[in-house]
Amino acid sequence: MRSRDGYNYSDKRKGYKFWIVIGVILVLLAVTNPSKDDYAKWVVHSSIEESSNEWVNAGISLLGGPVIQGITTQRNLVFASIFEMELGIETTSVLGFGKRFFIRLP
Repeated sequence: MRSRDGYNYSDKRKGYKFWIVIGVILVLLAVTNPSKDDYAKWVVHSSIEESSNEWVNAGISLLGGPVIQGITTQRNLVFASIFEMELGIETTSVLGFGKRFFIRLP
């Protein structure tokens, strides 16, 4: 529907829908922002999958979570988090969002 000045009112409604969808996505990302515990569980699970030694797997299962939480720092970015794990001189940085997507940063 066009007014006399040529402005289409349906365009205005489309703009609102866009911002509502963006708002819902941002709220979902904020609610599902992973915690340090989620990160520790992910590292333990990944380490167990990569190892073929049953004794190593048992040690990782028992001690991995608390050790990883102790050497990890979390920077909360509201919609995502950056986890930095320092092991000696090596630092691993990982971006986490949505409770399950973890991306290793250079």
